[in-house]
Amino acid sequence: MRAGMKISRIGEFELIERIKKKVEKRYPTSQNRRIIVGIGDDAAVIEPYGEKLLVATTDTMVESVHFSTEDADFEKIGYKAMVSSISDIIAMGGKPKYALISLALSKDSLIKDVDGLYEGILKCGKKFGVRIVGGDVVSSPRNAVVTLNLLGEVERGRVICRSGAKVGDGILVTGNFGDSAAGLEILKGRWKIPGKSDYIRKCKKNLIKKHLLPQPRVREAEIISGKRRATAMIDSSDGLDLSVRFLCQASKVGAKIWLEKIPLSPCLKYLISSKEALRALNFALYGGEDYELVFTVPGKKVEKVLREVPHTVAIGEIMPARWRIRYLDKKDREVKLKGRGYEHFL
Repeated sequence: MRAGMKISRIGEFELIERIKKKVEKRYPTSQNRRIIVGIGDDAAVIEPYGEKLLVATTDTMVESVHFSTEDADFEKIGYKAMVSSISDIIAMGGKPKYALISLALSKDSLIKDVDGLYEGILKCGKKFGVRIVGGDVVSSPRNAVVTLNLLGEVERGRVICRSGAKVGDGILVTGNFGDSAAGLEILKGRWKIPGKSDYIRKCKKNLIKKHLLPQPRVREAEIISGKRRATAMIDSSDGLDLSVRFLCQASKVGAKIWLEKIPLSPCLKYLISSKEALRALNFALYGGEDYELVFTVPGKKVEKVLREVPHTVAIGEIMPARWRIRYLDKKDREVKLKGRGYEHFL
């Protein structure tokens, strides 16, 4: 047995920070002026020989960790894999262009499953203007592993990082939060909802669809980037709570969030009873995989941005770092919450 500390002792994000420091020590950014943004943001930004900047990201999905064939067929799994990477690119203000797909498969994998996986990837790619240009296939002793590398482009001066938020900025989000997590709970049979009306069945179906076939906020991101409204932005794949924390950490600021302003879909609100209000809050803050945008804009421009960008609401304000992250009720009283977003290795 090998001696040493297990990664479960430090968790996913401390591990990423450790890797970041090791890479920066070995390859200082100053030695490669074409690296505009490196490890630590939603995607890397690299300056090519041209007028636009290259944006690059990678996502890996492991069977039984990120997906289960009991919950979704391979076409849906492929679609969602592409959405995850597209969401990272657009969160940087970029336009996704080219994808490379790497697969690790067992010798018992079925050809139809691989066909289905690529069908989902291709459908999503065609919808959002992404072309697959390469990849790799290797053997796996058991579970399937899907790695998607996505390249995009962004105009100079329109890169949006996590690190630009300033005190006084408004915190805005697109869409609704919690649907994906609620859909997963329904899919797994862990959330028993009484009643069998047509509307209840419709709502359950809608939430499951949000989990299996999420839609990236491409149009909204194009407006935000094109008008250069955001000071910082991140996608919400890790959940609203962690998204706000990552953004604040990178910008060295704090934040206050009004819980009542966090947007919930009509279906989620309908299915949640008054006695289960905390369940909805947990879905929204800690569930993840909604693939919405969380961004900041100068306080004086909030109302204008709300008019310009569809499906957008303001939920909070950037505060000095000493505030950390505070959740407030409608009377501005702080609410202590115990939840946490998903982390690998914990």
